[in-house]
Amino acid sequence: MTANFRIGEDGYPVPEKPNNGTFKCSCPICMDGSANLSISKKNNWIVRCPTCSIILYLNSITSINLFRGLQRFIDVDPEHQVKHTAGIVRYAPDIGK
Repeated sequence: MTANFRIGEDGYPVPEKPNNGTFKCSCPICMDGSANLSISKKNNWIVRCPTCSIILYLNSITSINLFRGLQRFIDVDPEHQVKHTAGIVRYAPDIGK
């Protein structure tokens, strides 16, 4: 989990590197800060998280705005990341048993 600011004041992601089309964000599932967001040619947002291996397609203005709101919420309350991740670990099914 990183404390880096990922969403700008306008609600859009801050580029990880200029002009490469990839942005850093927090994964909405595992809350890890190493997720990558890219914008497709059709202006859909694609979130890929290397930690939990999720690929999330945001293809409507509603889902994109919810994602923006979640990112801003995480930036304002980083302690929520810890609580959220602890809840996922506590309630995750134990496939090994």
